[in-house]
Amino acid sequence: MNLSDLIEAFASEIEIVRPELEESLRSLATADVADEAFMQALEHYSGQAQRMGEAAQMAGFPGLQAVCTHVVENTVMLALYEPPERAPAIQFLDAWPRLIVHYLRNMSDASNAAGLVDHMRSAPTPMDEEQALKVMHMLGAMPLQVSQPEGDGPKRPVLASAEDLVLNLPADIDAKLLEGFFQEAPEQARDLVDAVRRMTQGEEALEQLARAKRVAHTLKGTGAIIGLRGITALAHQLEDIFEHFERKGGEAATAVQDAMLDAAYCLEQMVASLTAGEDYPSQAQAVLQMVLDIANRLDRGESLAGELTRVASHTHTQPAQALSDLPPNSAALASVQQARPAAKAALRVNLERLDEMFRLSGEVSAHVAAMEGSIKKLNERSRLLLEQNLRLQKRLFELETAVDVRALSLMRNRHERAPGLLFDPLEMDQYSELHSTSHALMEEASDARLLATRLGDEIAALAGMQTRQQVLVRDLQHEILNTRMTEVASIESRLQRNIRTTCQATGKQAMLELVGGETLMDSDVLNHLADPLLHLLRNAVDHGIETPQERQRAGKPGMGLIRLIFSRVGQQVVLRCQDDGRGLNLPAIRQRALERGLIDANQALSEQELARLILMPGFSTRASVSEISGRGVGLDVVREWVETVNGTVRVDWQPDQGTVIEMRFAASLSTIQSLLVGVGGARFALPSVQIEQALPHGVGDLRQLADGSLRYQHQGRELPAYLMAHQLGIAVDGDKPLNAYEIVLVQTQDLRYALAVDALLDARELLVKDLGRFSRYARGVAGLSILGDGALAVNVDLMALLTKSSSAALRYARRIESAQDKLPGVLVVDDSLSVRNALQQLVHDAGFRVETARDGLDAIERLKTFKPQLLLTDLEMPNMNGVELTAHVRARADLHGLPIIMITSRSQDKHRQLADQAGVDQYITKPYRDLQLLETIRAILAPKENLAADA
Repeated sequence: MNLSDLIEAFASEIEIVRPELEESLRSLATADVADEAFMQALEHYSGQAQRMGEAAQMAGFPGLQAVCTHVVENTVMLALYEPPERAPAIQFLDAWPRLIVHYLRNMSDASNAAGLVDHMRSAPTPMDEEQALKVMHMLGAMPLQVSQPEGDGPKRPVLASAEDLVLNLPADIDAKLLEGFFQEAPEQARDLVDAVRRMTQGEEALEQLARAKRVAHTLKGTGAIIGLRGITALAHQLEDIFEHFERKGGEAATAVQDAMLDAAYCLEQMVASLTAGEDYPSQAQAVLQMVLDIANRLDRGESLAGELTRVASHTHTQPAQALSDLPPNSAALASVQQARPAAKAALRVNLERLDEMFRLSGEVSAHVAAMEGSIKKLNERSRLLLEQNLRLQKRLFELETAVDVRALSLMRNRHERAPGLLFDPLEMDQYSELHSTSHALMEEASDARLLATRLGDEIAALAGMQTRQQVLVRDLQHEILNTRMTEVASIESRLQRNIRTTCQATGKQAMLELVGGETLMDSDVLNHLADPLLHLLRNAVDHGIETPQERQRAGKPGMGLIRLIFSRVGQQVVLRCQDDGRGLNLPAIRQRALERGLIDANQALSEQELARLILMPGFSTRASVSEISGRGVGLDVVREWVETVNGTVRVDWQPDQGTVIEMRFAASLSTIQSLLVGVGGARFALPSVQIEQALPHGVGDLRQLADGSLRYQHQGRELPAYLMAHQLGIAVDGDKPLNAYEIVLVQTQDLRYALAVDALLDARELLVKDLGRFSRYARGVAGLSILGDGALAVNVDLMALLTKSSSAALRYARRIESAQDKLPGVLVVDDSLSVRNALQQLVHDAGFRVETARDGLDAIERLKTFKPQLLLTDLEMPNMNGVELTAHVRARADLHGLPIIMITSRSQDKHRQLADQAGVDQYITKPYRDLQLLETIRAILAPKENLAADA
């Protein structure tokens, strides 16, 4: 039985047992857990799913096995729920047999595999993302496992060409798919070599051949999906040879076995050249030719008893070849490998585990700091003990002196009573027990002082060890923090694409130069920075860079230059976006500000104040609206994001030379360099990035005006001032004079304030703990930090505290939501998770508001709350396909005019006619170019944008 028959038998078996599964599912939906009927149904259902998984494993279909295993896990979980709570699980279990049969009988369409994986992700106990990626990878390779019927497929090639062996990665490859390849392929290649090696050594030859065949067809499928022609070609021919000798009972001539091993080693090094930076196997073409010769002789039924020309396979020990000796396009691959850093061993760790490690390191740091406080107290106690011992010794000395004086006095009295009797004071009859006791006390005090001195020395040594431990803990904490750090260059490709699409939309030419791409920042900060950067770059192209004709008339190159410069200053990231365009048009900015009522006609503003108006919400100098600009959501989003991270933004420009927008923010939001201050007996942490200066009381003049407001004068400046206790809602000491307060000068954006606090305590780097929902309504609270003595310090959000808003993060979220509402909406409908993600990112980066749906029914649900201006849909989808969705949209009065673009791999005329009859506006076949799709979107939306602008 070939693989096609095996797959059909598998699908038929599922259809046969499906009525039994449905019958068991009805009992599982309603029966009580304690009922025998429930347990029987549970055992029967899970047993059937488990047997299907075992059958898939025996057939060499690990993707199907993983699906069945996941079904078993969700079936067993039913025992934990009461009947009303089982509905989601019952729905999940009811649908999977139908989806798996549909996939098995339509494997040529990759969207069916994506739909099956999406269903596994929607389970009550969902399949995690990493496992889903692996299953998608394995299911995608299954169609290429199925051999074509003899005579239907192309004839086997006779000669191996260098073009058959190139390993170029497509520029538009899906990142998750490539990540899956880098995880799975090295282990699969090692398994292939191990299986062939065992087969050549006579260890269970038939079983090892079957194992090698499964691994070869998996590698073939992977290579075909990603576009690695060399791996696909060699693995395909090798698989055919494995299958032939498997049918023959595993008997192969020694020369053929050696050739198989050569090919397996070659495949292993091909994979290693991509994943580990090893040299490309220079003998790959000769190995492929040898494999082709064997396969063609098998096709013709010829004997393989003769000698075969073998190639040295120990490629791991061969010296690196010159680039000119490599196959075509391999030189480009080698140059990429030489340009990137040497590959290092990597380990995938769950982010939650990293967060827990970071939390524990913070706890250890807090305990070390507490230990430091305890040692300081011990030092103080030791010092007091020595001082007390000195005082005691002094008293004992006084006691001993008093004893001696009294003894002399007694002796004098005796002499007066008996003048003839003269005795020395040290004679035994005069040396009483009081003398001996006083001397003993003096000796004991001396010993106690010696012990106290030694104790002080040991405490000092302990303090030295504690200082060393503190350094090690700090290093450990920084290393753990660095595991969250990411190079900013990781988002460069996305930014470059944004520049290209914006230039294409505006008819301009510009290139992006990223400087400081190796700068590290927290991955969470970088992810949230991506959207503001996209707005910043679009703004630079649309408002800053001139058209090529304008630039040439101004004596500039036709191609504009935008430089994105990242650097680190301590714990801060400094980001400068600099273009060589026209600069700011201050008269146009002032005119638009007057039209919107932001300023008065007679109000005098400096150039810097006018420039900062471009950061205002909804501000734009564009007269018309497009998807690129005109809505005033670009630089406002940048400013709002900077506020959420307690950063600053500055605008600078030179007429006809360009504009610079500089942002400063913390590289990580987990630890913040802070100034500790005391207010009302509590301790508060102010972010150092917003502190200009800290001044002790008596420096400058803090005074209260007639209206009750405070002003602070220092070095010729007068700033608005606030009592921090009043801002925090803490009781203010009315008897405390104003000149007794310490002063902290802070800056939020372009505004400066003076904060009056009770005490300036310390400056240190603090680990910030988010309070989540507990601090939702606490104005000005950004988190908590545990100090060395175990006390808590409240991290203050100065922007929220001084501007009397709920929080900068909340304002940013609302601003983003408001800004997004103004953008044209696009609904992406596709059952493939990777396609949905790729389309969503492409259209979002081009300046649109995007939501997704996985099939037609899901899209109809989304249309109840989301009103898009454009619909992008696939043709073939489960539940409701693209044609049915289009017919539904055209039949609805509220959506009748919604433009629809269908993106599909079906290029036949019958499919186009079907789409046209349903009412599709544009029909695009895969593969497509990103710019082609964006041009089509803009062409469709342009009339709507113009109508909106006219209105």
